[in-house]
Amino acid sequence: MSRRMQGFTFIEVLTVLAIIALATVGTLVVRDWAVGNARVSDAKNQIVTIQSGVQLWRPRNGDFTGISMASMSAIAAIPESWGDGTSINPWGGSINVDADVSDSSRYVVTVSGIGQDGEGARLARDFTEYTVDSTYSAGTLTLRFQG
Repeated sequence: MSRRMQGFTFIEVLTVLAIIALATVGTLVVRDWAVGNARVSDAKNQIVTIQSGVQLWRPRNGDFTGISMASMSAIAAIPESWGDGTSINPWGGSINVDADVSDSSRYVVTVSGIGQDGEGARLARDFTEYTVDSTYSAGTLTLRFQG
């Protein structure tokens, strides 16, 4: 009787490696999607907090001249740790709040440094109903709110 050799064939090993590679790629895609959703959610929460802070900062005459992240942070209308808004957004850029130059009864929130165009476009679309103007271009989200 001859003794039969046992083990895996080359094709079987390649098949297993291909399955592992596909599972790894699928996991990475899902992870990137989840991280993107988390960044968008964090940015939305920050913008909503800024909107609340603007209402606390807002003067009685409705003129937003002089508003900024630093001025809101100074009176604790937004978290004091946010300071001037540098490097607080989820993409590592900054967030600025200024009076609208064409109408001081409006204020503009600008989120810069957005690294993913799809995420920036999604934020612009999500705020369309709540803003006077909502645009995204070249890594910068601009939201114009009526005071």
